[in-house]
Amino acid sequence: MYGNFEGLPPLCIVVSEHEVVYDQAMTLAKRAKEQGVDVTVGVWKYMCHVFPLLCPFIPEGRESFEFMYEWIKEH
Repeated sequence: MYGNFEGLPPLCIVVSEHEVVYDQAMTLAKRAKEQGVDVTVGVWKYMCHVFPLLCPFIPEGRESFEFMYEWIKEH
């Protein structure tokens, strides 16, 4: 979060608005963008920290995997 991000490849950040690392994820995205990194952020509400891993059980998990899949196809 406090490092040098110059020269990094594009980043995809998936986070819940209501998880403990939300602020850190947003700070990471902001700082990386400021240093010229192509950053894409997907934000979901009311999810726990590892909600993408719950894709077999909850729609938001499946949505986040689709978000990441589409991002990978574009990059």
